[in-house]
Order: sequence, then C-alpha cells, then structure tokens
Amino acid sequence: MLAALSAAIWMTLLSSSVFAQAGSRPPQFFDTPQMFYHALNGSAPGSQSGLGQSQPLTPTGVLQLSPETRYLLWVELAQGRLNVLENLGDAGIVIRKRIPVSIGKQGIGKHTEGDGKTPIGIYRIESFLDDAALDDFYGVGAFPLNYPNPLDLIESRTGHGIWLHGLPKQEAQRPFLASEGCIVIDNQSLAALANEIGAGATLVLSPSELQWAPLGRSQDRLKTLKRAMSGWRDAWQDRNTPEYLAYYADDFSDLQRDKQEWAAYKARVNADKKYIHVDISDVSILEEPAEPGLVNVVFKQSYVSDNFRWKGMKQQLWRQGDDGWKIIFEGDYF
Repeated sequence: MLAALSAAIWMTLLSSSVFAQAGSRPPQFFDTPQMFYHALNGSAPGSQSGLGQSQPLTPTGVLQLSPETRYLLWVELAQGRLNVLENLGDAGIVIRKRIPVSIGKQGIGKHTEGDGKTPIGIYRIESFLDDAALDDFYGVGAFPLNYPNPLDLIESRTGHGIWLHGLPKQEAQRPFLASEGCIVIDNQSLAALANEIGAGATLVLSPSELQWAPLGRSQDRLKTLKRAMSGWRDAWQDRNTPEYLAYYADDFSDLQRDKQEWAAYKARVNADKKYIHVDISDVSILEEPAEPGLVNVVFKQSYVSDNFRWKGMKQQLWRQGDDGWKIIFEGDYF
C-alpha cells in the first residue's frame, strides 16, 4: 500500500512546475489562531469571513492529542513544507508557522538502506545534536528521528540516520530533492525549533497536503477505539487471559515475539498475579499517514500488581477491520 501511494503522490509532485526548497523563502508565521483561520479560508485578517475560533479545527488524522503535547510537527512532503502545529485543547489545533523543506533526492516512501528517499510515517524526535557535535554539512543542529520505527520494522524497511537538520552553513538554500532521506530546513528555523521543541516531540511525515475538519468530527471512530482499549485494559485487570488475548491480531508482533509466543508469555505472567491494576493517561492517537486503517497510540501507563510495579510510556498500533479493532504491535515508547 505504501509503495503504491507514494508512487502516485510522487508522480503528481513531479508534474508540478514549482518546488519548495529549504531556505528558498522565510517561514510563514501565524501569530494568532485568527490569522491561521483567515489564511486557511483565504480571507483578509480584518474581515468577518473565515472559520473563526467558533469552530475549532484539527488535522484529519489526529483523532486525539494528549493535553501534555503542546506542539506537533507535520511535514507535507509533496508540498515541501514543515508545519509547526500548536495544541490549544478545546480550541483545536492551529498552525503557528510553515517552513520550506528539502527532502530525499529520490523522493518519498523509504524502504531500503541507501535508497535516497524520505520515509512516510509517524516518528519521535529522539534528541537534539547541537552545532559542536556536528559536521558543518548539518548546519547549526539536528534532530535524529526513530527511523526505523516499529511499523517500519514490521514492514521490513531498512536504513538509519534519518534526521531533521539545518542547511550547510555555506549554502543559503538547497534544491527540493537534495538529501539522502533527511528533512532539511534553514538554520534560523532549526535554531528556533531547538528552543521550542524538545526531545520526545512527534513528527508526522505525510505524503499529501494537510486536511482539516471540525474538532470532534472523528468522535464515532474514536469512541469505538476507546471502547476497545477499555475492554483490553479491563480484561487485563481481570486476568481474563483469553478475552485479553482476543484484542491482539493474529499477525501481532512486539518485534521479539509473535502472537503465539506473546500468548504463552502473558498467560504465564497473568497466572502469577493475585491482582492487577492498570491506569492509562495522556493518550495521543494519530492515523498512520499511508495506512488510514491503522492508528498509532501513545500513552502513559501505570501497572501495579501484588509483586510488580511499572510506570512509563507505551506505544500500540491498532488496526480496524471487519472484526473490530485489533493490536498489531505493542511495546515501550522511548
């Protein structure tokens, strides 16, 4: 699916006569939500037209964003722009700025080491490398991404070293298709991000343009997923292992165990408990950009039993099918 989608998007992109590129123009700023709404609607800032704050919006694909997540980075790969999105809670999500980017010299849809393509997916910024730690080629800083992520590994995608980084200091701009697969922006914008966005922030690399919908438009789908997550947690707490395991897809993997091995492991662990209590909070739920039937769920988990305690971040991939929502991956989120 990813290969077919990226190929179609790429043909559309190649037919365009205008390409964005890192450093080709200054970032576009939206200082207030009203400025963003007017820009989205194509109206003048002083006019009364436009969507306005009376109708909070969210990007299609963002089913829920944790209140603790202030910023979300969203790269429209075909349009060549990085959007810095701010989470305003009940007031929706707005764009604060748009930054021109350069991407892989061979386009999008990375699959193998050295293919020169930028990946499509949802990634975590693992750290920040400052100027002193880098060659001049990477500009004033770099954010390494967790490519390959769990879905990449499940899909047998290979490669490493995918970063969001700055321009070589001797260059004012770069061609749109220029990197080995990284996302490149101008150094001033990179330095500003370093002050605004910390390690752990989420970066969405999407093959297509952002689409917007009223906040809550996806409530029906979100409710069915939340019911599945609640049922999964309740079965776990009740130590009802057969019901608990029914929430895992036949092709489930935690990158170490398949469904059969996972079932044996969980049956053994749960049988050793007198009680289990699981608390889930700060949940973010995003659709995978190339696979809308698949959602990426990240949350804080607190696990307490009679002989073990654990707190930390977890990640799951849930797939919606004819038999409801099923988990295809689960693991710690670092």
